[in-house]
Amino acid sequence: MIAFEYLKEKMKLLTRNIFFLFIIIIPKNSICQQPDLAFKKIGESYGLSNSTIECIFQDNRGFIWFGTRDGLNRFDGSRMEVFKPQKKNESSLTDGYITCLYEDSYHYIWVGTRNGLNRFDPHKKKFEQFKSKPDDKNSVSNNSITSITGDENGFVWIGTAGGGINQYNPSQNSFRNINTQNTVLLVSNFITCLYKDAHQNFWIGTEKGLQQLISETGSVKNLELLGYSQSHIPDSVSVSAINEDRNGNMVIGTSNRGLFIYNRQMGSVKHYLHNDADAFSLATNLVRSICVGKNGSVWVGTVNGGLNLFDPIAEKFFNYQNEPADPASLSQRTVSALFEDNQGNLWVGTHRGGVNLLIRDRRFRLYRQYPNKNSLSYNDVRGFCEDSKGNIWIGTDGGGLNLFERKTGKFTHFKNQIKDERSLSSNEVLSIAEDSDGLLWVGTWGGGLCLYNSEQKNFKRFQKQNDKTASLSSDFIQKIFEDSKKNLWIATYFGGLNLFDKNKNIFTRVVHSKSGRSMLNGNNIISICEDKTGNLWIGTDDAGLNKLNISTGEFEHFFNENEKKPDLRVLFTDSKGRLWVGQEGLYLYSLSENKFYPFINAGSLEQEFIKGITEDKIGNLWISTSNGITRLNPETKSTRKYNTVDGLQGLEFEANAYLKTKDGAMLFGGLNGFNLFYPEDIVPNNYIPPVFVTSFMIDNKKVNVGAEDGILSEDISFAKNISLSHLQGTFSFDFAALNYTASDNNQFQYKLENWDAGWVNAGSERKASYINVNPGTYTFTVKASNNDGVWNENGYSVKITIRPPFWQTWWFRALMAAIAVSGAYYFYKTRKKIELQKLEEEKREEIHQMRLQFFTNISHEFRTPLSLIAGPVEKLLTENPSGKNKHTYQVIQRNANRLLQLINELMDFRKAESGVLKLQVMPGSLPVFLEEMAEEFSEAATQKNIQFKIANQHTVGEIWFDRQVVEKIIVNLLSNSFKYTPANGKITLDIIDTLSLRKPIFENELAIPSNYTAHQMIYFCVTDNGIGVSKESISHLFERYYRVSDMHLGSGIGLAFVKHLTQLHKGVIHVYSERNKGTEIIIGIPCSREDYTDDEKWLSKNETTTSLESLKTFVDETKQENKPAVYANSISAKKNYSILLTDDNDELRNFLKDSLENQFTIIEAADGNAAFKMTLETYPDIIISDIMMPIMNGNEFCLQVKANPETSHIPFIMLTAKTGIASQLEGTGAGADYYFSKPVSIELLSLTLKNIIAQKNKLREKYQRDYNADVKELVNNSKEKEFIEELIKTIENNLQEPEMDIEFLCKKMGMSRTKLYNKIKNITGQAISDFLRTVRLRKAAQLLAQKDSSITEVMYSVGIQTQSYFTRAFKNEFGKTPSQFINELESKKNN
Repeated sequence: MIAFEYLKEKMKLLTRNIFFLFIIIIPKNSICQQPDLAFKKIGESYGLSNSTIECIFQDNRGFIWFGTRDGLNRFDGSRMEVFKPQKKNESSLTDGYITCLYEDSYHYIWVGTRNGLNRFDPHKKKFEQFKSKPDDKNSVSNNSITSITGDENGFVWIGTAGGGINQYNPSQNSFRNINTQNTVLLVSNFITCLYKDAHQNFWIGTEKGLQQLISETGSVKNLELLGYSQSHIPDSVSVSAINEDRNGNMVIGTSNRGLFIYNRQMGSVKHYLHNDADAFSLATNLVRSICVGKNGSVWVGTVNGGLNLFDPIAEKFFNYQNEPADPASLSQRTVSALFEDNQGNLWVGTHRGGVNLLIRDRRFRLYRQYPNKNSLSYNDVRGFCEDSKGNIWIGTDGGGLNLFERKTGKFTHFKNQIKDERSLSSNEVLSIAEDSDGLLWVGTWGGGLCLYNSEQKNFKRFQKQNDKTASLSSDFIQKIFEDSKKNLWIATYFGGLNLFDKNKNIFTRVVHSKSGRSMLNGNNIISICEDKTGNLWIGTDDAGLNKLNISTGEFEHFFNENEKKPDLRVLFTDSKGRLWVGQEGLYLYSLSENKFYPFINAGSLEQEFIKGITEDKIGNLWISTSNGITRLNPETKSTRKYNTVDGLQGLEFEANAYLKTKDGAMLFGGLNGFNLFYPEDIVPNNYIPPVFVTSFMIDNKKVNVGAEDGILSEDISFAKNISLSHLQGTFSFDFAALNYTASDNNQFQYKLENWDAGWVNAGSERKASYINVNPGTYTFTVKASNNDGVWNENGYSVKITIRPPFWQTWWFRALMAAIAVSGAYYFYKTRKKIELQKLEEEKREEIHQMRLQFFTNISHEFRTPLSLIAGPVEKLLTENPSGKNKHTYQVIQRNANRLLQLINELMDFRKAESGVLKLQVMPGSLPVFLEEMAEEFSEAATQKNIQFKIANQHTVGEIWFDRQVVEKIIVNLLSNSFKYTPANGKITLDIIDTLSLRKPIFENELAIPSNYTAHQMIYFCVTDNGIGVSKESISHLFERYYRVSDMHLGSGIGLAFVKHLTQLHKGVIHVYSERNKGTEIIIGIPCSREDYTDDEKWLSKNETTTSLESLKTFVDETKQENKPAVYANSISAKKNYSILLTDDNDELRNFLKDSLENQFTIIEAADGNAAFKMTLETYPDIIISDIMMPIMNGNEFCLQVKANPETSHIPFIMLTAKTGIASQLEGTGAGADYYFSKPVSIELLSLTLKNIIAQKNKLREKYQRDYNADVKELVNNSKEKEFIEELIKTIENNLQEPEMDIEFLCKKMGMSRTKLYNKIKNITGQAISDFLRTVRLRKAAQLLAQKDSSITEVMYSVGIQTQSYFTRAFKNEFGKTPSQFINELESKKNN
C-alpha cells in the first residue's frame, strides 16, 4: 500500500513536470491554454546605443555583446559599455553599423560592419582595422561584412556582400579570397551567412541558395536541398540564417521562402511556409534569425512575424508578438537576432525594439487580465477557493468572480448584472468557500452573501433586511468559514460575526457566549481560523483578537491592550498545530502561556505587513507580505525572499488572498493578478557567476586603458595590479556578476584589505567607493552571488599600490635625516647666535630701562637740590634786581631751568615708552599754532642772529592733530636746529600737503615709514644749515642715547622721543642731511578726521589724560620774566601767622625757614609722625610738607590732618619731586590743598602763602571775583564804559577763534587800526594785542574758577593753541600757573 502511494505521488509529479515542460508547445485553441512568455526589456535605460539589433554574442568570460546599427555594446547584466567609431582614431571601429560578431581561439573578438572588418583586443580595448585595398590581394576582399566564423585550425572565415568569402590566416596576418572568379562552383559573391556544424562542416548561405565549404581545400560543394538543382535555383531563394538542431538536422531560414529543415541522415528536406488558414504555421516567410536551444527548442525570428517557437514533434509553430497591453510581451514584431547564453537564457534582438530577455526560469507563474484573451477578469485578486472538482474560484475587487479550470486553463467570469437578481450581487468579491455539502458561498463587499447554483450557473442572494432580525447583520462580507463541526460562520464588517443555519436560512449574530459571561469584541470581523483543538479564533481591526474557547464556551481576548488596535487579517494553523498571526510582523501563539510572541530574527518579517501564510510539504511557511513573498523555515528561522524579478505580480499582496491546493500548488493574489507555483519546483539557480571589475574611476573620472596617466595598461577587468600616486587616494570600482537570470537580485560583497575592517555588504549595489586612502599596499576583492544566493567565493581581486609622496619615501627620509642632522647642527649654532643676540638685546633693553629708571629716580632726587638753587637765585634777583651780580644770578637761574627741562624730558620719554601717553586729536588751526610756537624761539633767533622763518604752504581745510604731541615734536626739532645752527644761520619751518613736488636738498637719506595708510597727510619740515649728519651716522639718528659725535650736545633721547611721538601719531619720518651743510627733517602725520578712531579723538574723552611735563616747564633759555602776582601784592602777612615746615632734608627745610621767617612764625619737623604731633600741639595756620619722608610720608600725614576734625581746616601745601599725574592725584586724594613741584619758586610760594592768609580772612564770604573790574574802574563816563563792555563782549564772543587779531577787532568795532590802538592804549595803557591776551587769560581764569572744564579744555576755549604758551602767559598775567590758580580756588573753598 505504501509503495502504491509512493508510486502514485511520483506519477503525479512526473505528470505535472511533463505538463509544464511541454505546455509551451500546446496550440492556443487546443484543450490546453498556451502560457505566456515573459520578456525583460533591455533598451535605452540600460545604455543601449541603438534600438535595432543586428547580432548578439557572448564572449568566453560571460559578457553579452550586442551589435546595433549605431555602435557595439558590451553588457554585464546592469550596464552597457558602448564602442563607436571615432574620427582620426585608427584604434576604434571602422563603422558603427555592426553586422556580425565572432570570438576566435585567441579570444580576440571579430566585428563585422557595413564598412570594414575589425578585431578587438579585450585587454587593450583597441580595435585593429581591416579594410579592402584594391591594390593588395592579401587584404579583405570587400568592406561589407555579413558573417564571421572559424575553424579548428584557428583560421577565421569571413563572408562579404559582394566579395565572396575570405579566409584569415593569423600567422601571416593576411586574407585569402574565395569568389566566383577563382572558384567556379561558388554561385554568388553575396554571402548572407556562414555556419559551422558539429562535424566542422561549413555551410554557406548566399542570395542564390545554400552551399557547403570544404575548409581544408577552400573548395565549394553544391547541394540540392531546397527542391531545386543548384543550376536551376531561382533568384528568389535567398538563405538568411543557418543552424543545427540537436538531432543534427540543418535548420535553414530564407528571406523569402520560409523555413527548411534538412535531415542529413534521411536525406530529406521539409519546407515550412506561412499559411493564413493555419494559426500554427510560420508567422511569415521572411526569416531573419534562428536559434536552437540546449534543450532542443527551435526559435525562429521573422520580419513582422515576431518570434516563432517550433515544435518538431507536432510540426507546429507558436507565435509571440508585441502586445501593447502586456508589458511582458515582445517589444517589437521583427526579430532580427537570436542567441542563447551559457545559462540557457534566450536573448531576442528586435528591429527598433531593443533587446528582449526571455525569462526562462519562471518560478512563479503569473495570471492576470489581458484584453481580448481568455484571462482573469480583473487584476486585483482578493480571495481563492478550490472546489471539490479541483477548480479554482477567484474573487476580485471590481471584476467579480472567476472560475479557473486548471485542466483546460479556461477562465469563466461571473459579474453583477444590474437587472438580474440571480447574478452575482457585487463585483467586489472578498471571500469564497465551499462547505462540506459542496455548496459554494461567495462573500461580497456591499452585496451580502451569495450561494452559487452550479447547475443553473446563477446565484441566490442573502442580504441584510432591516425588518428581519434573522437576516444578515451586514452586507459587507470579509470571511466565510466552516468549522470542523460544520458550522458556517460569516464575518462581516460593521455587523460583527454571524452564524448561519443553512437548513433554516437564519443568521444569528454572535455577541455573547452562550453563558453570557463573556462577549465577542469588535464589529469589524476580518478573519476566522480554527486551531487543532477546535478553538475558534476571530480577528478584527477594531478590537483585537477573540478566542472562542471550545472547552469553556467563553471568549478570551488578545492584542487589545493598546489604544490603536492591530489589523488582524491573517490567521493560520500549520501542520504542527501552531497558530500564527500576521499583522505588522509575524506572531506565534504559546499554548502553555496562552500568549502571543513576536517571531523575531526571521529576516525582515518583523517590520513587514503579513498578507497571507501557507505551508509546503516539508514544513516551510510561504508568506506573502507588503514587500514580496518570503519562504520561512520556522525551525531554523532561515528565509529566502522573492520579488518581482522572480516573476511575482508585484511586491504588495492582498490580505487573505492565498490558497494551497490539494496537490500542493500555492496561489497568492495581489494588485496585479495572482501567482501560481509549486514550492518543490522552486529550485535554486546553482550557476556560479563570474565576477569582474568593469570600471575604475579616480576622483569620479573614469580611467581609460592606455591613457597618458599610465595607470591602466590593460582593461580593468584583466588588471591585477594598479599603481597610484598619493594624490589619487579617492577612487571607486564598478563591478558585475555575469548571471543574467534575475540579475537584479545578484548580491555583492567587497573588501579593501588593509583598509576595510571586514567585508562590506553592498546588496545589489554594483559600486565601491573610497575616499582619501592613505599610501600603502591594498587588495580590493569583490565577490558576488547569483539571484539565489549562490556565491562566487573566489571573486575578483586587484592589488592597489598607492605610492607615498616623495617626502615619505625611504630615500627622501634618508636625505631628510641627513638634512635634519645638518639642520640640527646649524639650528644649534644659529640658536646660540640668536640667544646671544637676544641676550644682548635684552641687556640693551635692560640697560635702557635701568637708564630710564635711573633718570626717573634721579630726576626726583634732582628736584630738591634744584629747589635749593633756583629758590635762592630767584630771591636774590628779586631782592636786588639791579645788583652787580645780576648776570651771574641769571646764568645760574637759566641753567637751573635747563636742567629742570632735561629732567622733564626724561620723564616724558618714560611715559611714551611705557604706553601711558595716548593720542588725543582734535581739529585746530595750524597758522595760529605755529605762530605761538615761533614766539617761543623768537628771542633765541634774535640772540644768535639766526634767520628763523615759518612757511605755511598747506591748502587742506580742517586739520586733526594732537596738540601736545605735535608741539613736543616741533619743539624738539627746533631746539636741535637752534643748538647746532651757528650764528647768522638759517632755520625754516614749512607746512606742506604733499612731498611729490619737494626734492631733497641734502644727499644722505633716512626714512621711517608707517604701516598705516592715511586718508590725507600733512607734513612739517624743519630745515637748517647747521653741522649736519654724515652718511654713516644718519641711520642711527633716532636711536636712544645715540649722539653723532662729541660735538653733539644733549642726552641722546630728544630725537628718539620724536620718533616715539611720530609713530604714536601714525606718522612717517624723512631725514635728509649732509655733513657741515645742514639737515632737513620731515614729519608727516595723518590729518583727516577719518584717520582716527573715537578713542583717539580728544572730544570724545572725559577721562583724565596724560600730559607732557616738559611742555609745562618749557621756557626759552634766553628769556626770563619775573612779574609779580596781580592780586596778591596788596596782601601783607603778619608775623603772628604760623607755618609748620615738614621735610627730612635739613638743608631745604632751613632754606625755606630763612626765606619765610621774616613774615611767619616757623615750626619745624623732620617726618610726618613728628609733624602730626606738633600739629595737635600748636595748631599752625598753614602746613608745608614734603611727600617722601621716613616713618610717615607726606600723603599719610596729610590724610591724618584732614581726617582730624580739629585740624582738617588747616591749609596743606604739598612739596614733591614727583610731577606725574598719578602722584598729583595721590596727593590731591590725600586732601592736599596745593601741590608744588620742586624746585619751588620762593616768590610764588610767598605769594601763595599771602593769598592763603588773605583767603582765611574771608572764609565765610561767598565771593566770586569779577575779573573785569579793574578795566571798568579805569573809565568814568558811560560811553567809554559801553565801549569797553562792547569790546570785551566782542572779544568774549569770539574767544574760541584762534584767528582773532587786531584786524578782526577793527572790523567788528568799525574803527581804524590807529584809532582803536590809541583808544585802548589811553584807557588801559596796553597795546591791542596785550589787551586781547589779557582778556583771554582773565576769561580763562573765570572758566577755571567755574570748575566745569579741565585746563586743556579752557585753553582751547579761549583760543590758545599750545600748552607751554598758555602756562607762561597765565603765570605772567596772574603770577601763578593755571594749576596753582585752581589749587588756590580750591583752598578758598575748603577754607
